[in-house]
Amino acid sequence: MRANDQPTSVKPPFSSGADHLTLLLILVVTTLRTATLAISPLELGVDEAQYWLWSKTLDFGYFTKPPMIAWIIGASNWLFGHHVMAVRLPACWLNFATALVLWQTATWLYGPKAGRWTSLLWISLPAVGLGSFLISTDTPLLLCISLALLAVAGSSCNKIPPTHAMIYAGFALGVGMLAKYAALYGLFGLLLIWAIGRHQPAPIIRGKHLLLALVAFLMAASPNLVWNITHDFSTMRHLGDNANLAKQTNNLTESLIFLISQAMVAGPLVFVLMSGILKAARHERHAGWLIWMAVPVLVLMSLQAYLSEANANWAMTAYPALSVWLGGWIAGYATKGNNADKKSSKARIWAGYGAFGVNASLTMTLIIITMAGSLGPLTPASDPLRRLRGWHQLASDVERHLVAHEAARIIADRRATASLLSWHFRDKQVTIMVHDADGMPSNHFEANHSWKRVAGSPVLVLSGSIDAPPFPGINWQAPSTRSLTAISNNQVRDLYIHFGVE
Repeated sequence: MRANDQPTSVKPPFSSGADHLTLLLILVVTTLRTATLAISPLELGVDEAQYWLWSKTLDFGYFTKPPMIAWIIGASNWLFGHHVMAVRLPACWLNFATALVLWQTATWLYGPKAGRWTSLLWISLPAVGLGSFLISTDTPLLLCISLALLAVAGSSCNKIPPTHAMIYAGFALGVGMLAKYAALYGLFGLLLIWAIGRHQPAPIIRGKHLLLALVAFLMAASPNLVWNITHDFSTMRHLGDNANLAKQTNNLTESLIFLISQAMVAGPLVFVLMSGILKAARHERHAGWLIWMAVPVLVLMSLQAYLSEANANWAMTAYPALSVWLGGWIAGYATKGNNADKKSSKARIWAGYGAFGVNASLTMTLIIITMAGSLGPLTPASDPLRRLRGWHQLASDVERHLVAHEAARIIADRRATASLLSWHFRDKQVTIMVHDADGMPSNHFEANHSWKRVAGSPVLVLSGSIDAPPFPGINWQAPSTRSLTAISNNQVRDLYIHFGVE
């Protein structure tokens, strides 16, 4: 056995008093987040409402995303009903499941103490906290990435036969593709582990194993791949549009801003400590392959930010591997033999306490903000929560006009308005559409809910202008009405409601 290798026989998680306490803490945090969802006044965001709409017509793909998010919301709505908490509830518990998977991964690689630290760090990440209050495609993706890590760790520690491990890893990443195409970063990581380690005496991944992983990946991802083939590759083209490489900015400042934003994704101290994997990879066996599942993502997204733009969450697939390594580092894995000196061990533990403490504070802050539905006295002029407020009032204003004009058709000015009104009118017989002026759909509504004229039908049109939009084939019948809803200290949701007959 190498000096840095860990014994293959370690206790499973949840088998000691410390494990039970850690599990209890994770459960408490997850339950508290669940309770927060039940009382939070924050409404669904635009994307959440659109995902819910997809869940009413389950398919193997949609215009802008793979299908898993719709499947998850559909299952939750079937169990708990169509309300805000039911839409968001899976996010809390998927993050809980991810924490358990990473716990097992770190236990195999570095021992039980590392497993506990990894699970605590994961559940405390600010991005995971925010991702527990908003349903997104990242949440199921990260569970799949973590399952792939577990499979590779099982092979590395002789817990799982390499053949089986690579099939499991490939399949997990293929399922991840059904959540978000960023699962490809995991496949790229496997390729790097093979390419860099193939000349070592005992490579973690051999060529034949990589091929098995690829086959399993394609099998799991095939429903969406086939759907794209039969739908003019709409989802994949949208992915290219998001990258926006046609409008290159070549701005180094944007790359720096992106990297700084990662300090809030992971927590400032956690992010600094995670950077230690770059040094550890030279002498710690597992860091040598964990780094290829993480760092390339951060590099690629920094490059994307330099070329065009990159959202902070686009690098989230890096953090399962980084969390596992950091849990091992805090627990005191051996760097120069099997026994870390006591002084170094104490420093690592205190660094872990500090990192967890900072993130726990940020987690509690997120819980309080979500419960209150506001940043309180710290609310800036442009409130980041404004996108989650004011839609109910708009829906009420629109409903009054629908009743007054005996109308059941709405043409919204944009996707955001159409998505949120679809949610608010979910129990009513109301048709909500958008006008695709150029015949080239750029979103789900333009592709699937584009306005088609029905002669003689009364219709409401929502726009940002007091002047009726120049839609052909509508006879305007009444003066427009303005709907104003306060959404921040100096902003209102400002829309005009126009009435006409098609």
